[in-house]
Amino acid sequence: MEGIFFFWLFWIFWIITTFFMSKSRLRLVLSAAILSVIILSTYTMKWFTLNISASSLFLLLATYVIMAKQKGRKGLYLFITSFIIMLAFTTFHLYELYDPVWLIFDRNMMLSFLLTYITLLLHHDVKFRIITLICGSIHGEILYAAILKHITPSYLIGSFAYLDVISISLGLLLIINGFKKVSSYFEYQIKHLERGKQKPS
Repeated sequence: MEGIFFFWLFWIFWIITTFFMSKSRLRLVLSAAILSVIILSTYTMKWFTLNISASSLFLLLATYVIMAKQKGRKGLYLFITSFIIMLAFTTFHLYELYDPVWLIFDRNMMLSFLLTYITLLLHHDVKFRIITLICGSIHGEILYAAILKHITPSYLIGSFAYLDVISISLGLLLIINGFKKVSSYFEYQIKHLERGKQKPS
């Protein structure tokens, strides 16, 4: 069923931000944003000649606000990397459309792994990884819808299938970031123990 991964994972994200993050303005903003995406996911609207889900439009505008605050090379780099994600996202869909034989397993998982892998290569900061992933993939949806406009004018930008892909990708990014923090913590503890052993000698 389309949307099951989205609802499941986004509720998990909301629970983590609401109950496990320390009290701060960031926690409030993240919790409100996640809840807004869940609520808006059932609404659609007309954007020029294209159909777009309200949750995708909300996410796109949110990434625009964050990207607009970045200055100089960082802002330019975010734009370029989002463009790369957009091209990868659209290319995947076009390959799927014209040659679906090469999809050897679930297309949502394949696309999620692809987007996650490219995002990991482009950024080191998890914040910018998330922004690039969301912004680039939604622009990819818009480009793909524009290409298909004369074939299927009813194509919905940011459908539940898209939200499944983006939620799985975000989950993968957060898990990888969590493993990175845990490994850094253990590495620090091991180095600390080694220094403690060297001091008496």
